[in-house]
Amino acid sequence: MGADVSRLARRLGVQPRGLAPFERYDDAQLQQLDTIVGRAMEAEDKAFDAALEEALRFVPRLLRGTAQKLLFPGGRRG
Repeated sequence: MGADVSRLARRLGVQPRGLAPFERYDDAQLQQLDTIVGRAMEAEDKAFDAALEEALRFVPRLLRGTAQKLLFPGGRRG
């Protein structure tokens, strides 16, 4: 397996052999795919965090601190 396929596999959390069909693409194409996938994953993370923040508006004020600790166990990222 090439380094670019291995990097993409790590990003996706799959075994490199699962991406064997991608071996036929050149390094530039694989790098472009890896970049696109990375950006999509970052956008998904941001959208998810925004949705959690929005959901907090529906939690009664007295329970918000507890809800924040449950929704953001590592602290808020945004």
